[in-house]
Amino acid sequence: MIAFDLALKSFLRTPRPNIAAMVALVSVLLPMLVLWSMKVGFIQSMMDELRSSPASLEIRVKGDYSITPDVMSRIASLEGVGFAMPRARYLASRAFASEPTGRNRTPVSLMPTGVGDPLIPDGLALQKEGDAILSSGLADKMGLKAGDAFQIANSRRNQSEHMRIPLTVVGITSIEGISGNWVFVAPSIIADVEAFLDGYAVPRRGETGRDPLTRPNVHSGLRLYARDIEAVVDLAAQMRGLGFSVESNAQRIEAIRRLDRILSWIVIALAVILLIGLVLSIWSFMVVQLERLKSHIALLGLMGQKQPGTGLYFIFIGLFNALGGLLVANALALAAMALGNQQFRLFLDRRGDIFVLPMDHLALLNGVVLCLQLLLASFIAFQSSKIRPGDLFRDQ
Repeated sequence: MIAFDLALKSFLRTPRPNIAAMVALVSVLLPMLVLWSMKVGFIQSMMDELRSSPASLEIRVKGDYSITPDVMSRIASLEGVGFAMPRARYLASRAFASEPTGRNRTPVSLMPTGVGDPLIPDGLALQKEGDAILSSGLADKMGLKAGDAFQIANSRRNQSEHMRIPLTVVGITSIEGISGNWVFVAPSIIADVEAFLDGYAVPRRGETGRDPLTRPNVHSGLRLYARDIEAVVDLAAQMRGLGFSVESNAQRIEAIRRLDRILSWIVIALAVILLIGLVLSIWSFMVVQLERLKSHIALLGLMGQKQPGTGLYFIFIGLFNALGGLLVANALALAAMALGNQQFRLFLDRRGDIFVLPMDHLALLNGVVLCLQLLLASFIAFQSSKIRPGDLFRDQ
């Protein structure tokens, strides 16, 4: 194709104008990429800080409610729920842990757990009812490890009646957000403790009392966690819609989202200003090229070259300049981001990156610049089609 050959030879034999065009593109695209990566990295670091702690996913219900099985079923079916489980009131979740002999007596808090509990590490779960998972603080305090036996105990009626439940440690959890002496057990364990403290009989534990069949099947609270950080805001709103008063990280997440939008608009506004300058620069370059080659185009027409062929010449020139500029700008931006992240980690002891540029964002920015370049080149190519062979003699 003659247009491609001419464009390539022109690009190689007179590189200065093309290098100038590439430098103009790099001077615009490079700061755009770096600024956008800073915005993405800054917002992502704030969100990652929330993601690093499962406690950030918690929707905390304030106050006491009568949570029946039907209400619990409705809550569990809400959009965005990651883990939902009813829990006993505060006093019924208290107990004393000790060695099987009764030594090393330590006050603890009981927490119901099950499959999908975000406070339990992956791969660690209760295999049977008598299993328990301890918080790292409690394990250190009592000197317990996986496989050790211990017991929890409660009393009622002025300490005259006691119920002891033997348990076995199956794991230790040290996930961020767990502080204090926590024992994660099956919900049935806590149900027995609550029934015992309320004065009901617990036949399987050998405890007598009121008829357990007359005990209402309701709970005063629950453990509720969103599926992910992005679902916290909507899940908290849905819980309020059901009449619950809740606390969560929804406000903080919304604040980060608003900041993300503000920073995005600031960077986009700066990018538009830079792109306007780039368009003017490309336009000027292409117009100068057209005027300089006007006689050559007329001569090609006189030699029988059709107008679409000469128009493609400018499109290929624009494509060469765009691809070269994009390649240099991307390489410099990625190098600058890598160096910046290294320096931040070195001097500020940061684990995350401050410059983050997702590949889809990079592809979109490159695509916009490439389309602008080809659009302008196409317009110049259209202008070149107006040049007639007779213009060669008219200019003489």
